[in-house]
Amino acid sequence: MKDQHPALAKILLLVPRNGKPQPLMNMNRRFLNQLVCSGALLLGVAQQVLAADTAAVSAQSPAEGIKYINKQIPSIQPIVPRGQSYNDLIPDTLDIAERAELAVHGLTGPLDPAYDYELYWATKLLHNPPLMYHDLSDWCGLKFVESLALLRSVTGSDLNRQVDAAWMQVQLKSLGPDGLPYIPLEGRPWARVNVPYPIVWRADGTTTTVDDPTVTQFTHPFVIGRVVRILTIYYQQTGDPRWKAAVERMIDRSLQLLVDKGDYGYFPADCFEPNARVSPDAPQPVGLVVMDSDARLPQSLVQFYRATGYEPAKRLARKLINYVRFHAKNFDAEGRFTGRELDGVEKHFGGEHFHAHAFALLGMADYAEATGDRELAAFVEKSFAWARSQGSRTVGFFPEFLKQGYPTTETCALADMIALALKLTRGGVADHWDDADRWIRNQFAENQLTRVDWLEAATATLPRQPFTLKDIIWTGGNQTSGKAVPEGMVTEERVAERILGGFAGWPSANDWMGGPLGIMHCCTGNATRTLSYIYESMLEEKEGQLQVNLLLNRAAATADVYSYLPQEGKVALKIKQPLQRVRVRVPEWIETSSPEVQCTLDGRPHPFAWQERYLDLGEAKPGQYLTVTFPITERTIKEKIGAGEYTLVLKGNTVVSIDPPGKICPLYQRERERRGELNWRPVRRFVSDKLIEY
Repeated sequence: MKDQHPALAKILLLVPRNGKPQPLMNMNRRFLNQLVCSGALLLGVAQQVLAADTAAVSAQSPAEGIKYINKQIPSIQPIVPRGQSYNDLIPDTLDIAERAELAVHGLTGPLDPAYDYELYWATKLLHNPPLMYHDLSDWCGLKFVESLALLRSVTGSDLNRQVDAAWMQVQLKSLGPDGLPYIPLEGRPWARVNVPYPIVWRADGTTTTVDDPTVTQFTHPFVIGRVVRILTIYYQQTGDPRWKAAVERMIDRSLQLLVDKGDYGYFPADCFEPNARVSPDAPQPVGLVVMDSDARLPQSLVQFYRATGYEPAKRLARKLINYVRFHAKNFDAEGRFTGRELDGVEKHFGGEHFHAHAFALLGMADYAEATGDRELAAFVEKSFAWARSQGSRTVGFFPEFLKQGYPTTETCALADMIALALKLTRGGVADHWDDADRWIRNQFAENQLTRVDWLEAATATLPRQPFTLKDIIWTGGNQTSGKAVPEGMVTEERVAERILGGFAGWPSANDWMGGPLGIMHCCTGNATRTLSYIYESMLEEKEGQLQVNLLLNRAAATADVYSYLPQEGKVALKIKQPLQRVRVRVPEWIETSSPEVQCTLDGRPHPFAWQERYLDLGEAKPGQYLTVTFPITERTIKEKIGAGEYTLVLKGNTVVSIDPPGKICPLYQRERERRGELNWRPVRRFVSDKLIEY
């Protein structure tokens, strides 16, 4: 292979900490195919496997000094997704499964093997040298645990498999005597850096601060919500009653911490020590702090309720939703985002934080679907429609803060909006398939880091600079000025290669590097979870029927889908199981009942019926090929997106050119798609025996 593709000579070497190149033996063949077919010159791609780094950590690992609250835990065996793998040739068009497999690398690369694979939560790429660092926001790594389990199920990937078991051991070691998960502060030198919520409630009902050296463990609603999600997924995958019992204890204990006001309740905007007691007179938090705490829990609770029927989970979710919606001053009656005058962060940036509000809507949407609450569903739809109007409906750019002309977005915000579009549509509230299709193909696909060759040129002329605590993204409740950088907090080692597959923190409309920082991995965590939503929603298989909702490449038990978009207006289905009915949704630029839409069965004209935006193709048998064709044309529009005015060329729903182009890592470099040049590439397809319903 090295002789056939010169880039592969560099790709097939791993450079571990001991400096000795090692062959990349367990790098996924499908991932290699992607790199070869795309021609990406990824210098080293050094962190595809963390095993060499793990071996380089000494027997006296720094992780042994971490004072977890629970030392007595059983051994954990990683869950191995079961399913069918096979080789195939597919059109070289957007493939969500391949993006999910690349995302597995993005989830398992930016980790610190010396500290139980703790996440380096942020990167600074326009810095010489590029670097990653730890701080308290490493707790975003809990999102990674959740997403990795979901994407293993989607892809069957075993890349860096040792991470899964280590992470689950950490979850168990973090469960306190009261059932809640706790973050250890001792043994992690950066643990008190950049703490956004410095107040800690104690067991005697008093409060102190995180800087108090007697505080050695604390939790927060963000942490509780994420661990509820993780253990719910593991319960769904294994049926092990221990996971279910652990979540029930978390929910019961959370209800004890809740300041209960009858039909609503709230948590103080603070942290909690083990066995903490909260005053019933604790002040009601308002503004952004609520969105980062109380609003984070309902979706997790609903997912557990849906999986188990545990009634206290539904009750707690309802109380928190009522508080967030009616009392926290973050939404008005029409669903518009409010609160910029209440919070220092939103005041500073001059607008509401988009992701925080959109994520709250996700919890409401799931609750409405799970309980049949039509009034709440209508509120979420109204709020979603308003939020959609605040950004670019064409490409899916939604500003980080709701301020006119705000220049950058967070991938978190777009990931939330795609998830909302899919959930509201599948729940029968509205039809947002075309919104989702546009946003997935454009800003979302472009926000994933699929190449790093641009970074060397971007940093070559920058002066070499040391890292100080003034360089952290923001300073939380404790001051960092003048303090020394804690040992082990920062790494400069192969940063770009290790974040390959992650998602941009602050892209602009035309550049992956919309700002100087690169990635805050909350965006990677949210976007990778949304990849699983997309994959799950693309088609529906039920009782001998197949419905294709999004015209993207997809393998499934009943049929494989081959998408020619945007190069050609064409989608083909290879039938694998007997089907009584096949339905395919046509894209938005095709008029209903258009005579230009055609269908063939094994190359011969095949009759079909229009059913609103779907074509009913009738029954199909294994081995048959159904092909749907339709016109796809190019159009040019001008649009203000963020801080700029842009000329966009679209082919169907796909942006194939943007002007002016980006300067550092420009987006929409899609000349091949614009020319209609369609290549085919070999892939390994995987069909899971059981996708997680999420």
